[in-house]
Order: sequence, then structure tokens, then C-alpha cells
Amino acid sequence: MNFLIIFSMFLSGVYSMENDKILELEKLKAVVEKNPEYPQVVYYKLKNGLKLLMLEKKFAPIVSFAMIFKVGNVDNIQGQTGLAHLFEHMAFKGTDKIGTRNWEKEKEILEKIDNLEVQINTEDRKENRNEEKIKKLKEEVSKLESEAEGYQVREELWKIYNELGQSQMNAFTSTDYTGYVVSLPSDRIESYFIIESDRFKNPALRDFYKERSVVLEELRMNKSNPSSVIWENLFSHSFIAHPYHNPTIGWEDDVSHLTRQQAIEFYRKFYVPNNATLAIVGDIDPIKVINYCEKYFGDWKEGTIPDQNYTKEPPQNSEKIIKVLFPSKPMLRMGFKNDGMDSKDMPALIVASELLANGNTSRLYKKLVEEKKMALYIGAYHSTPGNRYPSLFIIASAPKGDTKIEELDNEIMNEIENFKNDPPSEWEIQKVINNYEISILKDLESNLEFAQTLAINEQILGDWKFSWNMIEKIKQVKSQDVVEAVNKYLKRSNRTAVYLIEKKSEK
Repeated sequence: MNFLIIFSMFLSGVYSMENDKILELEKLKAVVEKNPEYPQVVYYKLKNGLKLLMLEKKFAPIVSFAMIFKVGNVDNIQGQTGLAHLFEHMAFKGTDKIGTRNWEKEKEILEKIDNLEVQINTEDRKENRNEEKIKKLKEEVSKLESEAEGYQVREELWKIYNELGQSQMNAFTSTDYTGYVVSLPSDRIESYFIIESDRFKNPALRDFYKERSVVLEELRMNKSNPSSVIWENLFSHSFIAHPYHNPTIGWEDDVSHLTRQQAIEFYRKFYVPNNATLAIVGDIDPIKVINYCEKYFGDWKEGTIPDQNYTKEPPQNSEKIIKVLFPSKPMLRMGFKNDGMDSKDMPALIVASELLANGNTSRLYKKLVEEKKMALYIGAYHSTPGNRYPSLFIIASAPKGDTKIEELDNEIMNEIENFKNDPPSEWEIQKVINNYEISILKDLESNLEFAQTLAINEQILGDWKFSWNMIEKIKQVKSQDVVEAVNKYLKRSNRTAVYLIEKKSEK
């Protein structure tokens, strides 16, 4: 057993399972990891396709849950960008049992609101729209929403979880997936299954249009956020065919016309058990957890998941430089197309990102931040905005003092060129390996972080062991592999750079 696993087990309270329990789990057709190079994760799959991962830890009487669905911004159909993100908001609005005093009457009102909103959308998209008609329709919607409120119990889902002693309850939407997480005292495990099975089998999607307005306000606020603006421009100009082109929050015109019926159809397509992984880490008995899972999730009907082989991004053969005038200090982002996480070049690209621009000892930091004092910061990441499809190798920076953004850009590209002639040493590559092992160790210390890692690895990257297996691949990387990867991908003809240039006040 290697030092990483021994030390992580000591810190996190993980212990080796007794043989009797392993045999009992295997009778249930669960798979218990026996290779000491990995944590002793228990894998179980329901007949409906829901995957369950468990890691027993006795450090504290706390259990963390992470439910990951393989549906994100990339899965929105044309004209409905932002729907994955908006549905995530809807998942907190209760069910036909939670959050209502009379679901049948409330449902009738919600359907009337839906019909009116479709009429509003139809009129709004006309070339010569009737403003007076839209105004009257919105007044009718407002009256119905007030009527529906009489049947609603506000924030009941949150209240229930708070009474159960929840912590870290949250949800998030990315380009690739949507996640729902929470931590509970270990004597509340069954409560989680009762609530979450109802939540994902019977969502009410109440307050849809109110929440749509909240998201629209968030979207408009992003327009005044320089970080949001520069990332949106980078992705929308880097990808011309693949849906990584679209912002996760959606385009304003799309979001403003989303309907509750579209959200229902979206839910039916993607929120099915065979499109999800549930990871549970903490003070648990895996046998009891399996029984709870079968009891409460076993009747969740599997679905036919739509084809997720989206339009492939064509090769890029010329440099793109996008200049955005904005009232903020200048910033620089550049993205180089790569072949994706399952590419044979990815381990070398991971090493390259760490050595080039991550941490105070990285080459670009030492040269541009410390020596030449041209940059305020420098950072890199090997795969953004997602991991399911070919993505971007990112370098992010900002000029310091009187340095012009073009000068910083050229200096970064010069240093990348120099890197090709100054291959990394074995010591530098070993440093990357050490950092990755430490990052896994830190994840294991936190129940919630580790549950998320397990679920994302399994559902998005195809194997809960992905992080450990990637370390083994990185250990095989040679200095020449890194140079070849940099030569192949980090070139001007393969990149899009966005300059956020300070727009001077007209005053």
C-alpha cells in the first residue's frame, strides 16, 4: 500500500472493512474495492441504472451526499440556452407534496400561467408586437401568481433540511453536469432518501417565471462583471460549432422566453436514474444505504437519454484575437484547443499547465510576475470549460503597471516558445505528481469534496478511479512528451486570445 493511501486513511478515518461485511455486500451484488491502491469504495447499481458509490468513514457522525446528473449547459437545445441552469433553481422549489397546501388546485393555476406565458412569448417575438396586449397578459399572470401563492408553502424544502441539521446544502450547474449536494447527521440518512427521491421523481416547478426573472437579473449583472465578460467572449469566439460556445447561464433572449413546459420536457429527458450517480461518504453502513436506495429510488423509472454526440468543433488553423472595451482594469485570457480528457496527450498537458503557470514556482510566474514585473498574476488550466468533449488549455493573466496587454501577450507566447527549447526536468515533473497526490488527499479529508469527486469521476469521466488512474498516467510522462504536447497545442494558429481593454470614461 503506498504512502498516499496510508496517510489519507489515517487523516480521514477510513478503515478497512471486515470480511463478513464484504461477503454480505457481495451477496447484494455490490462491488467492494479490494485493491489497496484505491480507497475501499463500494459500488452498487440499481436495475433502473442509478449508480451508487459509498465510502465508510468513522471520523465524525456526518454523512455527505452528492448526486451528479450528466446534464449541463452543453445539453441545452438551440434556442433554450440556460435551461439546465434554470432547472437547477427549480429543484429547490419543492414537489407535489413539499411546498404546497393543495397540489391539484395549485397545478391548475400553474398550467393557466403556462398558457398565458406562451401567448406572451408568441406576441413578443412578432415584428410589430402589441405592447398593450402583452401588458394585459402579464397582468393576468400576476393575478394568477398571487392566487397560486395561497396554496404554496415557501421554502419548505429548505426548512425541512434545516430541521434535519443540514450543512453545505447547495447545487451547481456547469457546462457538463448538474450537481446537488448536502451533508447531514448520520442518523438522518433515511430522511435524505425520502426527500430526494420525491424531489427528483415529482418536481413541481412552481414559481418558474419568477425564478426566470431572477436568473435574467443575474445574467444582466454579469454584463457588468469583467470576469464574466472576458470568459463569455473567450468561449463564444473559441467554439464556432460545438455548444461549449454558449454561456452556462444562457443568452438573454433565450432565457427570457423559456417556458415551464420546456423545463418539464428537459426534466423528462435528462433527470432519469440511468443518467445519474449518487456518492455518499461518511459515517454509514453500506448495507443499510443500499436498502434505503432500493426502497426509495428503486421505482424511479429509467429513461431513454438523448444522443449527446453534439456537433464536433472543426480544427482551428488561424489565430483569433478579440478586443473588448470595458470599464475595468485590463485582463488577458487565451485558450488553445485540445483533444479532450481522454486524449493520450492530456497527461502531458496537465504537466505543462502546472509547470508553465500554476503556483509561485511556475516558469511564467517567476519570469513575468517576479522578474519582469509585467503581470499581476498568471494561471493555467488544462481543460476548460468542460471535460466531456475536446476543450481549451487556458492561460489567464493581467498586465501590471504600464505594461500593455499586447506586450504581456507576446511575452507569454515567447516564454511558451522558450519552454520548447528548455524541457522540464524530472524534478519538475515529480513536483506535479506530488501536487496531484496531495490534492486527492485533501479531497479525502472532506466528506463532501470527496463525494463530489467520486460522483463526477464516475458519471462524467467514466470511472470513479479516474483521479488515481490519471496520476499513474502522469507518472509515465517524460520530458519529451511535455515538449511535444506544447508544440502540438500551444501555438498561435490554435489559439483564441481575448483582451479586456480599459474603456476610458467619457467624462
